[in-house]
Amino acid sequence: MRPSDVLRLVVLGAIWGSSFLLMKIALDAFSPVQLVAGRIVAGALTLVVLLAVLGVELPRDASVWRLLAFMGLVANLVPFLLIAWGQQYITSAMASILNSTTPLFTATFAAIALAEERMTLLRALGIAIGFVGVAVIVGVDTGGSIGGQLLIVAAAALYGLGFVFSRRNLSGRGLSPLALPAGQLLVSSLVVVPLAVGDSLAFEPPSFGWLESLSVLALGTFGTGAAFYLYYRLVEDVGATSASFVTYLIPVFGVFLGWMVLGERIGPNALLGAAIVIAGITLAERARSDQGSSDEVSTTSKAEPVTSPRV
Repeated sequence: MRPSDVLRLVVLGAIWGSSFLLMKIALDAFSPVQLVAGRIVAGALTLVVLLAVLGVELPRDASVWRLLAFMGLVANLVPFLLIAWGQQYITSAMASILNSTTPLFTATFAAIALAEERMTLLRALGIAIGFVGVAVIVGVDTGGSIGGQLLIVAAAALYGLGFVFSRRNLSGRGLSPLALPAGQLLVSSLVVVPLAVGDSLAFEPPSFGWLESLSVLALGTFGTGAAFYLYYRLVEDVGATSASFVTYLIPVFGVFLGWMVLGERIGPNALLGAAIVIAGITLAERARSDQGSSDEVSTTSKAEPVTSPRV
């Protein structure tokens, strides 16, 4: 990769890694539902503006919108809610580490559902090692509520399921990779806004503190909207495999920002578990590359890499 590509990769890792810090700050003034509503609406508006600037149209096929509706729930709304809910009970640093398990779930579901992603002994070993790392993090170094940690892991599993579903059902349709997340977020907005209004009326309304409000706006505009554009541009320029390296940068920034801004502490077992997870992902990805299914694929497949990160 060129130095400019490496810089973009680091910037993307910083944006997604900071998402956990922004959520932790925002939860001081907003409920999980309110936070997710603000995040999704801001992200949807950002992507719609980008589509307009780039001259890209949203899908018109009703069958595609049905798929996007499913994706919006499984890969956006529900995992966003799980992460926000879980972060009420654990540190932002711990959440960023557990979110990095997404490629493990993606590889597992892909091996089950996609013929071109068949399971090999090396890949199975990598996945198994990765899940040992998850057990080390959750079972030994709590860093807060075990229940909160399991919510983040469940969100990572849904992300993995969403990636494989998208690869199987939306790949090859000639759709813009930016139009897909835009459609998902628009559908999710229609669902989450009424939920947030009901949440505000039935429970405590948001306090709209300036710092917390800016955190939600930044989370939606940059972490949920503009970051997709940066990621897919990076995929086009350097390929899906190289772009997926951002997966390893997200917990680094997440842990660093949690420590620097919030004074969070991460125990040695969490760091050990994170290292084991990364080792497992690396081994599983190497096995996938050895199968010949890395960057030598079509443009559509590169735009929808099965191991793309999400936070």
